[in-house]
Amino acid sequence: METTVMNADAWFVTMHTHVDGRRYRPEPISLDAALAGIRKARRSPKAVDTVNVYAFTGRDGTALHVAYVHFIPGRWSGVNDVIDIYEIPTDASTDL
Repeated sequence: METTVMNADAWFVTMHTHVDGRRYRPEPISLDAALAGIRKARRSPKAVDTVNVYAFTGRDGTALHVAYVHFIPGRWSGVNDVIDIYEIPTDASTDL
């Protein structure tokens, strides 16, 4: 019986960005980049007003953690509402 071990670089995270109600194409990013983005958002109260992490099961039965990051209005010129959503397989990391 063969056991597959995946390191952090092998996991993928999907990041969804919403700007002023427009959805942008989901982007695959590394687990390290996602965790860094979430940590940075938590340490940026002048730029971010909300960081929430939820655990649930995805449509395909995969256990997921979803991180929701809402940036304050006016953070970028000409943009009022920016949201980043990270979909992280729970097996990849529980360090949220």
